[in-house]
Amino acid sequence: MCMNSRNVTRNDRRASLFFIGVLMLGILCVARGSPAWATPSQSPLRQSIPTRVPTPIPSWVWITAAGSNPADYAPSGLPDLDQQQEDWRAAHEPGKWTHCGAVALADVVWWLDSSLESSTTPPPTMTNTSFLLSPYGNWDDHDPRNVVPLVNDLAARLDTNGGQSGQARLGTDIGAVVPALQDYLMQQGLRSMYDVRLVRSPGFEQLANWVLGGQSVILYLGLWQYQGAQWIYFGGHYAAVAGVEPANRLLAICDPARDAYEAHLTQQGRRGAAHEYPHTSSVHNDVRYLSHDAYAVSTPLRAGGGEAELNYAIVVSRHQVYLPVVVKQAR
Repeated sequence: MCMNSRNVTRNDRRASLFFIGVLMLGILCVARGSPAWATPSQSPLRQSIPTRVPTPIPSWVWITAAGSNPADYAPSGLPDLDQQQEDWRAAHEPGKWTHCGAVALADVVWWLDSSLESSTTPPPTMTNTSFLLSPYGNWDDHDPRNVVPLVNDLAARLDTNGGQSGQARLGTDIGAVVPALQDYLMQQGLRSMYDVRLVRSPGFEQLANWVLGGQSVILYLGLWQYQGAQWIYFGGHYAAVAGVEPANRLLAICDPARDAYEAHLTQQGRRGAAHEYPHTSSVHNDVRYLSHDAYAVSTPLRAGGGEAELNYAIVVSRHQVYLPVVVKQAR
């Protein structure tokens, strides 16, 4: 897959847009008509742009299960797994981490399974009363050792990097998400418990309503940078939504590529159980450790920084799985 950059003026924008300066993760590979993603390194300057200071006192609504977080096992909220593990890169572009789609989906699968667990016994004790997630080895389904095989399983179903089809692809095509999710649900014997549909152009209020309704959301973000007098589109990225703050139009995400709140690069967010930072990429495989990174949502784009556009969202709930889509001219 080759790089495809486009120059777009502010009047060209039709989709809901929101300001995420720190989220500009570098040039991502997207082919015209075949959106996919990979997440390479980025400059320290872009990583240091802070979130705007909110005006009203923030009042967060976090993804939760029946008013509390599951003891077995997502005790701090929606997991925040890291894509920079194992060999989760493209063989032909080893500098680019490519599994943010599979990792974000794993965050949600893990959470939904945990939210339905009747057990209050955390791993390593082997208990399993909910069957959306199965153990891939001789351990509990929520053991940290289950993260890597879960992501590998989802990446194979998503055909990340063309690993199953052999097609030349960098990252995951958004068109693979629905059939991959349906295939996974069918394997788990839970296909009848979920629906999958496409919804176009989700805005902040729609996202907030999904979160307020207890649904799990994965965003596909189109990343832009203001250069000179024009907006330059340079790729996309997946991240799960951890919570919303409606008064200030803030959105907290579980970013597979970075831990911005832990790194003090965002002024709003939350951490899970106390742990040292910086840390290795596998620390959050014990999902009590996390960084929920908050960003301000706004429209239209403003000159002078980097922003992200809601290209796609995958909204997952029991009995219903929505896949809202913003098709950009141009995840």
